[in-house]
Amino acid sequence: MSYTSFGYLFLFLPLVWVLWAVLPRRGRPAVLLAASLLFYWISSGRYLIWMLAAAGVTWLTGLLLGRLDTLSATTRPELSPAGRKTFKKQLTGAKRLAVGGGAAVLLGVFLWLKYWPFAARSIAALLDRMPGALSLTVPSYVLPLGISFVTLMAVGYLVDVYRGSCRPAAHYWQVLSFLCFWPHVVEGPFDRWDSLSGPLLDPPRPSYKNLTFGVQRVVWGLFKKMVIADRANMYVKAVFDDYTQYSGLAVVVGTLLYTLQLYAEFSGCMDIVLGSAECFGIPLAENFRQPFFSRTVGEFWRRWHITLGAWLREYLFQPLILSGPWKSLGKFCRTRLGAAAGRSLPVWAALGVTWVAIGWWHGAGWLYLVYGLYYFFWQLLGEIFEPIFTARIPHLAELRSRRWYRLFQVLRTCLLVLGGMLIFRANGTKAAIAMFRSLAVPYAGSLLIQLDARDLAVLAVGAVLLLAVDLLHEKGIAIRQRLAAAPLVLRWAVYIAGVLAILIFGAYGDNYDPAGFIYAQF
Repeated sequence: MSYTSFGYLFLFLPLVWVLWAVLPRRGRPAVLLAASLLFYWISSGRYLIWMLAAAGVTWLTGLLLGRLDTLSATTRPELSPAGRKTFKKQLTGAKRLAVGGGAAVLLGVFLWLKYWPFAARSIAALLDRMPGALSLTVPSYVLPLGISFVTLMAVGYLVDVYRGSCRPAAHYWQVLSFLCFWPHVVEGPFDRWDSLSGPLLDPPRPSYKNLTFGVQRVVWGLFKKMVIADRANMYVKAVFDDYTQYSGLAVVVGTLLYTLQLYAEFSGCMDIVLGSAECFGIPLAENFRQPFFSRTVGEFWRRWHITLGAWLREYLFQPLILSGPWKSLGKFCRTRLGAAAGRSLPVWAALGVTWVAIGWWHGAGWLYLVYGLYYFFWQLLGEIFEPIFTARIPHLAELRSRRWYRLFQVLRTCLLVLGGMLIFRANGTKAAIAMFRSLAVPYAGSLLIQLDARDLAVLAVGAVLLLAVDLLHEKGIAIRQRLAAAPLVLRWAVYIAGVLAILIFGAYGDNYDPAGFIYAQF
């Protein structure tokens, strides 16, 4: 079931909300769980079994960690100081074994289904080039819906319980509700147990404000997806799928439109799912914060897919920095290369691992590794040259405060991001290289590729509107709050205009080939 389908917007979501609203408070969590399971079954069929199993592993592991903490609280006070030290060591080992075992099961299934076919293809290609009759059968799997998002949320939950930052869920259905909650199961965002479990398991009373604000956001997300993203997809698909026929300005326009498509679609999907959850008074984590106003590549990724970056920072980057091998690396670098290298090189190494993880999280293929390393290169370059520029240019801080220089930084970052978008969308590493080379070849054909002048005009207006809304948010203007305070006639004029824009300018019908949500495949 797609978030933009008639069934979801006019049947599933309204009926679930009505049933949730009329039932007593204690029955509302059951409605949300049942709706989530129904949504998953409709969307993924028999792979619902995987969701049930993943929730079971997560719940049992968390329960075991909780039991170990209870054992510690009741046993340690009765022991001698020496016994407490020994007991603590044994308990820590048991907890590490438990969380490691649970995470290994979850990640093992995830890695096997998502990455083993890619690894098998790579090994098979290598064997074909070697003498002998060695061969390897390459499997093909259908991934369960939301496997990447659900797995990382489950692992995050286990780590949080292990660290003591949250208490484990007492019941299986609670963990299942957390993992399969339908608004975030397809494309995220990554939510944490301590922020989501409260309103999810003990929902607030139905609220007119929550309902209207949620519907507003859903409509804005539909506009982004159906008016902008799906229309841009026609041009993008033609250029990237048949890239040998295009060059120069056509590739530039295709890359620009893909960037617009991906942003409008992914942020639009977030608007739809956050708005859906808001109707029920459940706040999901924000995943975007005006990324195209970023002044550096690092800042861009702190504003784009925020929850993924936060997850990797807390559960991968920081544990790597604090791990024994990284401390040893820092000590080695300090001894052989000096104090500055001892501080910087371990951080850069952990940053490199994180960017490789970001790249391969997006897909199993060498292209995605290149994608991650591309951003790592630019961020590393910035980290290296930042102290040099600061030392060599005395008035750098003053220079950066000027409007023209901030604009230069934003445009520079956007240009680098466009390069990353070309890599991300290309049909393989060889195709990406060929398209970069084709930028130097003039294009003599028409730029009206699969779209006419009217379509491009709609895209231009949509892009300007999207930029204007982001600019207002960047300036701290709360648009929805101001709209809520506006006169009734004005509010409804805006609502009706938004719906009519979707109905009139939405990219659907025989002339269009609307794309499914891009991030749903990850």
